[in-house]
Amino acid sequence: MSMTPVHMEGHGASITLVGLTVSLHIAGMYALSPVMGAAADRFGGPRVLIGGLAVLALATLTAGLAGPHHAATTAGLVLLGLGWSAATVAGSAMIARTVPGAERVTVQGLTDSLMSLAGAGGGALAGVMLALTGYGGLNAGAGALAVAAIAVVIVVGRRRSSQPD
Repeated sequence: MSMTPVHMEGHGASITLVGLTVSLHIAGMYALSPVMGAAADRFGGPRVLIGGLAVLALATLTAGLAGPHHAATTAGLVLLGLGWSAATVAGSAMIARTVPGAERVTVQGLTDSLMSLAGAGGGALAGVMLALTGYGGLNAGAGALAVAAIAVVIVVGRRRSSQPD
């Protein structure tokens, strides 16, 4: 997200279009949070988490291949917001279901802090990655992380389901 305005401006996008793109991305992050919560309740946090990560991977593919096409870049960023929303809400729902009440606030605060720190670190490294690999390479790296996260969620889920109670 943080390098998309730089990418779009480099391809001649107006500040209005850049602002609209970022606004739509942020709307994707938050507008459907209640829907993501309902989906996590109905289908389970792990499924919604995997779905969100898959949308993140699709977002990086869409944005990474967009090149100078602003509509595709905007679509990729909206997908990025939606994937983030699904993954974040599902993760929070999973914490709420598995951590006892007395410890829940501390654990949720810690995970939110770690997520924010990771976002800050990712934002800082994104400029370096953009300079080294271009916008497509930056998206490829982010997409690889999303796919790796899907694998981790699946492996951890299988291990937990195979353990006796």
